[in-house]
Amino acid sequence: MEQLKIVVWDNIGNTLLGVRSWDEWDQRTQRDLLRQNPDARERVQGFREIFSNYDVDLVWLYDTEKHKQGFVQLYEEYAPSLRAMQSIEDLREEIVDADILIVHKETVPEDVLRSARKLRFIQHLGQDHRGVPVEAARDMGIPVAATPLENYLVVAEQAWALILNHLKQLPAIRTHMHEREYGESWGRFPGTLAAKDLKLGLLGFGEIARPIARIANAFRTEIIYWDIVRFPELEQEYGLRYVEWDEIFQQADILSVQLALNLQTQGIIGQRELSLMKPTSLFLNTARGRLVDQQALVEAIESGTIGSAALEVFAEEPLPEDDPLLDLHARYPSRVTLTPHCGALAPWTWVHDSQELWFNLKRFLEGEPASYLVNQPSASDEKGGNA
Repeated sequence: MEQLKIVVWDNIGNTLLGVRSWDEWDQRTQRDLLRQNPDARERVQGFREIFSNYDVDLVWLYDTEKHKQGFVQLYEEYAPSLRAMQSIEDLREEIVDADILIVHKETVPEDVLRSARKLRFIQHLGQDHRGVPVEAARDMGIPVAATPLENYLVVAEQAWALILNHLKQLPAIRTHMHEREYGESWGRFPGTLAAKDLKLGLLGFGEIARPIARIANAFRTEIIYWDIVRFPELEQEYGLRYVEWDEIFQQADILSVQLALNLQTQGIIGQRELSLMKPTSLFLNTARGRLVDQQALVEAIESGTIGSAALEVFAEEPLPEDDPLLDLHARYPSRVTLTPHCGALAPWTWVHDSQELWFNLKRFLEGEPASYLVNQPSASDEKGGNA
C-alpha cells in the first residue's frame, strides 16, 4: 500500500466537508441528498473510501479562530489530523516531506513552496488560485490544478435572487396583491426597475463575483469592479470596467460585496464609504458580515443615506434577537432584506465540490490526466503519477 502525506490548508472546511462518509451525515442531510438523488447512498463517498488503496498521513492546517466560521463538527471528526496554524512556518515544516498540497483561499509564499523536497501535486479548491505561486511550482516541476466551486455559483444565485427581489419590489407587490389594490391599477404597479438601466458594482472580483457578472451580462447591466489587483485579461471576457475604491461607491446603483475577510479587510466598509453611495442604491453583502461596520450600515439605512440593503451575512451569526437590523427588516420590508447565511447550504454542492477535488487528485495519482491544470510542467520535469 502506497504511503502518501497530504497537507491541507483550509480554514473553513470546504475541501473535506463533501467527502464525509454516509454515516457521518446527519439524518436530515441524508434525507435532502436522497430527495434530490435516489442513488445518493452510492454516490456519496468518504475520504477514506476514495483513498482506501493508500496509507494516507493527512495533516489539516487550520486557524483556531477562522475555523469557527466554518463547519465545527467536521473539525471534531478530523481531530487526529488537525494542526493549529500559528505561523507560516507551520506550513513550511509540514510540506517539507509532503507529497500533496491542498489549498483553499490561502496564500502560499514562494520561498515556503521551494522548501518542499518531494511535493508532487498542488490542488487549489476554487479557480481563483491567485494565492498559489504557479510559476515557482512550474519551475519545480509540480503541476497545479484549480477545481471550480459549485459553492460559489450558488452564492452568486443567492446574490441575484436578492437583487431581483429589490428590483421587482416583491415584498411591496405581495402587500399590493394581498390588499387587492391591483383591482384599480391592474398591470401598473409602480416602482419596479429594469436591470439594464442600472450600474452594478462588484467590490472584489473573485470566484463568486464572476458568475454574478455573467448573469448581469444576460440582463445587459453595466458592470464596474474594484479589486486589490486588476484583471485586465478578464475585463473584456466579462464585459466590465475597473474603477477606483471611492468611485465604485459613488457610481454603483447596486453594490455587491465579494471581498475575502482577513486582517486587512475587516471593517473596510465604514461610514465614509456608505456616505458616498447614492440615496437610491442597494447595498448587498453575501461575503462576510465583518467586512462592514454594521452600526454604520444601520445608520445609513435609517437616515436614507442608502436606499436599500440586502444582507446574507452579519457581524455576529446567528443575528442576536435584539439586533437593530431585525427591527429594520420588520419596519421596511421593501428596503431591508435579511437571509440567514443560507446561500451555500446545499448538500449536493458540498459533495460535488469536495469530490471534484479529491477525484482529480486520485486521477493524478493513478497516472491519468488531471483536470483543471493551470500550469503544466514539461514531461521531463513533472513529478506526477506514481513516481
